[in-house]
Order: sequence, then C-alpha cells, then structure tokens
Amino acid sequence: MKKFKIGVIGAGAIAQACHIPGYVAARNCELTAIADPEEKCLDMVRKRGWKFSREYRDYKKMLSNEKLDVVSICVPNKFHAEIAIACLGSGADVLLEKPIATSLKDGEAIRAAVKKSGRRLMVGFSHRFNELNIAAKKAIEEGKIGKPYMIRVRFAHTGPWPGWAKTDWFYNPEIAGGGALMDMAVHAFDIAQWLLGSVSAITCRTATLRKDIAVDDNVVAIMEFGDKCMGYVECGWTSPAGFLGIEIMGDNGVIYSDYSQNKTIIVNGASSPSEKMEMKTRILKDGMKKGSWIRQMEYFTGHLEKAGDFSPGIDDGVSTLKVVLSAYESSKKSKRVEIR
Repeated sequence: MKKFKIGVIGAGAIAQACHIPGYVAARNCELTAIADPEEKCLDMVRKRGWKFSREYRDYKKMLSNEKLDVVSICVPNKFHAEIAIACLGSGADVLLEKPIATSLKDGEAIRAAVKKSGRRLMVGFSHRFNELNIAAKKAIEEGKIGKPYMIRVRFAHTGPWPGWAKTDWFYNPEIAGGGALMDMAVHAFDIAQWLLGSVSAITCRTATLRKDIAVDDNVVAIMEFGDKCMGYVECGWTSPAGFLGIEIMGDNGVIYSDYSQNKTIIVNGASSPSEKMEMKTRILKDGMKKGSWIRQMEYFTGHLEKAGDFSPGIDDGVSTLKVVLSAYESSKKSKRVEIR
C-alpha cells in the first residue's frame, strides 16, 4: 500500500480535533511535516503524541523543503487562498477548511489554481458526512416527503473562544472575515444546498447580541430556492441549549435531522385548522456510529487512492461562499440579494 506524505498547515483546534487524528487512523498516511508560527500549538500536538517527521514555523519553507502528496489547511480564514494556491502549485492534493476564502475573488483564484495545477481539492463541509443528514438526503431523494418546500437549519453553540479554539482569531474581523455567519452559517448554507439545490436569493440580518466582540455573534437568514421552495437559517455563538439540526418540510411530510436527540425522524400525515392531526412517525436513523469529522477523514484518506474529484469540492466551496457574502451584503444594506 502506498503511503501518502501528509503535511498540515495550522496546528490549532480543527487540526487537533479532526485532521491529524484522521491521518493517524488511516493506514495509507504518514505524518511528514507540520507548520505553524505558534509554538504553543506545535507543543500541543507533541503532547498529544502525534509525531511529524519535521516541524516548521513557516509553511513556505515547508513546501520548499518537502515533496508532499497531501496538505491540510487549518489556518485562519484570511490565509486560506494564499496557502491553498501555494499547496496546489507544489503538486499536492488539498483538504481546505471552510470557508474557502473571505472574498469571491480569492475563491475564484483557488478554483483557477485547481484547474491549472491538475490537483484535487476537498472542502471541509463536515455536516455532509453526518449520518443523520445522509439518512435525510436519502429519504428526500426517494420521495418520502414529496417535493420539499421549506427547510430550517439551526446550528448554534456558545462560541469558539474561550474553550475550544486555541487563540481568539475567530473574533478578529480582519483575520476571520466575519463572525458566526462566516464560521457556522457557512455550514448551514452548504447543507441546505446539498439537500435542496442552489440558493437563488437571500435576506439576512446579522447582530452582536451578547459577546463583546467586533464580529457578529448571531445570524438569521431567509433563503430562496427558485420560486417553489424557501427556508431559514439561525446560527449563533451564544446558545447554551436548544434544538440543533435540520428540518425539511415537503408536500407529504417532514424530516427532522435532530442533532440534539441524535436521530433522523420522518413524520407523514396531515393537520387541519380544526386541530385534528393524523400523524405517523418513524425513525430513519437512530444514533450515529461515527462522528462527522471521523467519517469526513475516512472518506478523504480513502479517496486519495481513487481517481476522480473529491466531494465536496472547489465548486461547492465557491457556491457556498457566494451565499455567505450575499448574506453579509443583505444585512449591511437591509435588502434582499439575488445570487447569480
């Protein structure tokens, strides 16, 4: 079996929680090089017992010195485009964390670099690998609730810092490019498009409701999917509890991908203004065997040996970035924004 030489750029929270453990678990990967200017993050990696052959403070020096097959990019959002383009140019396949960039110009530059280099790039939209969502998508495609006309997505927690993130860069607008919308609604928009197709217009409101930070800590957005389907997203960094997951309503029923209860549920039937209800509830998926990050990394490392592009790929990354940036434009201008 070929051993792929793995490089990781950025040794912070997502590298430690997802990328590095995924490579360690894969039989076809070897930890070759890691780069991060923060000594404390490199030290955390060492203390976890993960041994890279070489460590660097500068990713450029790493790419110059090493011949890597694969690079994970786990750095703050501002640096995604620059580093992704450099990695692709070095001849490596890339696993790029979301959002792919903070501007559409940079997103398109990455797409051009993928095409020019002939290498492959996967975007870390981990919710696509959630077993609850996979069960929901299968049921939708099989017509179990008829034609969808509405989706609700709620992804929320108490925020990345303090507690999870290793530094507070998430709250720096110049480095992060935005707040809860850029960090969490990007997942919500991607999963909505994965389930129902492209968002054609958006109306959004961002706000900083609780945290003393320079970026948004909550977002509410109304999505349109053409003329016959719409939906809404609620994401935030201030939620200690509440429903987490996805609700998809169709002409003949509803599917709940309920993260809080760890179940995917389908309800068919009818309700009327008389309050009479005739409902039939079934469980489509009861619990997950593996977490989304584990499944994402299993897919990625397993696909390294196969021909063909990764999914989600660069086109998915650009499409979702358009929705994110249109949402910020909508909030700033207090208007509905069409997405072309």
